Amino acid sequence: MDIVSSGERYRASTVAAFEAAVLVRCTGVSGGGGRARALGGIRARSLPAPSGVLAEFSRAVAADRLAELLTTAGRDARVHCYTAGNRHRYEIFRVFADAEASAFLRRAWAQGYLDLCGAPAEPRSPRQLRHSRQLAEAAWRGVLTVSGPARNGSPGLRVADLDTATVLIRAGRMMSLPVRMSTRPGGQLLLVMPENAAA
Repeated sequence: MDIVSSGERYRASTVAAFEAAVLVRCTGVSGGGGRARALGGIRARSLPAPSGVLAEFSRAVAADRLAELLTTAGRDARVHCYTAGNRHRYEIFRVFADAEASAFLRRAWAQGYLDLCGAPAEPRSPRQLRHSRQLAEAAWRGVLTVSGPARNGSPGLRVADLDTATVLIRAGRMMSLPVRMSTRPGGQLLLVMPENAAA
């Protein structure tokens, strides 16, 4: 029973780490997608993030979720809020993490990407399929947490890089969620959109 519990805890930790990696990739602050404004819920940056800042959000719920996920995955994290702007004031929520957090999340992303998008050499066991499904749900949960409520008339989600879009498309298929992708003006921004979003 202890072995089973240990295995379940490990899988929960890897799912939390992968969701955290998706959250960070959606910000573009810590090497995520190459663009500072990856999704509508993120405040664009023009300067490098201060030392120790893993990600920045304009919504407290996204920052709090990232800190919670990092803690679940065994990392130290905290959220700091500050007010920025001159005429138009707005709040920024910074997530600070330990020095190894970025490398840890890069590894979590790489493993999650392989699990979701790789071609397995052998058929997957039911447990592996369940784990992949959990990763798929975590990917969509992460991107929706960052993007926030959809704006009226918004056809879907804008994702900054092709790898993240690929993960979301693959994850959508696992969840029986039809997803379409198209390249739009604005550099490397990709649109990932459920078919029923336009209805």
